[in-house]
Amino acid sequence: MIPMAAVPVHGEPALTADVERERVLIVADLHLGIESELAEGGVGLPSQIPKVKERLLKLIQQQEPDRLVFLGDIKHNVPIISWQEWRDLPDLLSELTKLVRVEILPGNHDGDIKGLVPREVIIHSTRGIVLGKRRRIGLMHGHTWPNPKLLSTKLLVTAHNHPAIEFRDELGMRTIESAWLRCKLKPPRFPLKLRERIKGKGPELMVMPTFGELVRGAAVNRGIPGELLGPMFKAGAIDLEKAEVYLLDGTFLGTVSNLRELRK
Repeated sequence: MIPMAAVPVHGEPALTADVERERVLIVADLHLGIESELAEGGVGLPSQIPKVKERLLKLIQQQEPDRLVFLGDIKHNVPIISWQEWRDLPDLLSELTKLVRVEILPGNHDGDIKGLVPREVIIHSTRGIVLGKRRRIGLMHGHTWPNPKLLSTKLLVTAHNHPAIEFRDELGMRTIESAWLRCKLKPPRFPLKLRERIKGKGPELMVMPTFGELVRGAAVNRGIPGELLGPMFKAGAIDLEKAEVYLLDGTFLGTVSNLRELRK
């Protein structure tokens, strides 16, 4: 993948950023507790938290971050909190705080998250934060319009959409692979108060893949109108057709429009 202000971890749905002598590790869309929803549909699965913890601990050991930022939807069930989330999530976060500073930018699934987290965990605004005094990188979940300050950054990182690519073989079998999206903004499509904060073409936008392995990905090469979520995509403020698509190993697949043509 082409170098940028934040670097995807090879083979993982995770991002690192070195900002003012601090290394920040970013993951998104864990959707912990989704097993309880699947169980209601007849799919019985054990808790995924032990596996998630193992993956996170491995990333922390490899990347040696100073901060671990969850970019929204750390839990799954809304509007209620499942018994599994009450039981397992506080222990997971407590263990992580012993190794690294833990921060959460709440997503649309994170209602009442404050009641689940240890005091050491920092909870930010849903409209995002800026990493670094020079405003290099903006972070937000993506289910709201951004804080205006984020539009003055070089790179805006969001999640929420679980981007993926659908592959088909000669027999018609389909597989879904998580992917990164690298996009440009369309400033005229932003609300006036936000548009006034955008200089030139604005920051580049990166959409993170989901860290949760049980979460359904949105295959951007299907070409389903309106499938991607959040006000920026719904308003056409993101140039999705020209967005570049990368697999987790860094393989560049082309633009969304190219991939949709190949699928026809």
